[in-house]
Amino acid sequence: MITHTNESSTSSSEEMTSSDNEGRPMQVDNPHEEETSQIVEFEAYPPADEDWSGVCSLVVSLFQGITLDVGYFSQTLIDNYKVGTVIKGADIEEGEDDPVFAVASLLPLIVFKDKSKLEKIASSLLSKCESDQIATVEKIFSAKDSAFLINAKFANLPLQITAQLYKALKMELITERKENPNYNVKNLIVIGKSHVEPPKQRPQKKTKLSAPDIKYQSSDFTSLADVATESFSWKVKDETLAPVSSMACDDVWQGYRTLLVVPIDKFFKTVDKIIENLSAEN
Repeated sequence: MITHTNESSTSSSEEMTSSDNEGRPMQVDNPHEEETSQIVEFEAYPPADEDWSGVCSLVVSLFQGITLDVGYFSQTLIDNYKVGTVIKGADIEEGEDDPVFAVASLLPLIVFKDKSKLEKIASSLLSKCESDQIATVEKIFSAKDSAFLINAKFANLPLQITAQLYKALKMELITERKENPNYNVKNLIVIGKSHVEPPKQRPQKKTKLSAPDIKYQSSDFTSLADVATESFSWKVKDETLAPVSSMACDDVWQGYRTLLVVPIDKFFKTVDKIIENLSAEN
């Protein structure tokens, strides 16, 4: 179990206390002076049936624009809980809602028992990629050694919590690969939120249409994109995204989703850097 305390104030100050896998406390302080604060505690658990509704909501948000059976996908994630974590609030009173703030999981494609539902997801995703990518991406989806890497979360979740999600996922995956051959995968299919920023000023003369300048919503996804062998993006209708930042900002961006194909060896080489960078960010 991971416990994280987030103290936020009107001056955007933040103090965070958490525990690592061995139970030792880890303190990250923001030097800004506090005015008023509110304590929010998070705890991490393996996915369970009681989390189904919350996991469904996060899956829907992540897979915008893609045809899939959300309930089936979410239940498959919960059933394969050994490499997975959900983040929920601590000390929830009986009868109160217990929302799922984040879910992280690695789902080998081979664990999907209903192959027709997996084929529908693959077909929908293939319709979004460029014609010269179809053969490669189709091969990834037909391989028995591919897996979804799911990391879906509330936009304002503290970055240190995301770091701990990656840390737990890495350790669980290393352990499970020794015991379950299904987890000896070669490629990860990762979907993340991305966006296109509006131009700062209107062009003075007409130019030819070009591909949009896609930017990623989170630094961890950017790190994975740097080592991806394939990537493509699609526009999400009627979605705008706000910057993920502790600073107040009125900007809004056109929402996209981006799919990455990341070799597992590159993931293992990159994940420690992701954890370090997220732990250092405020």
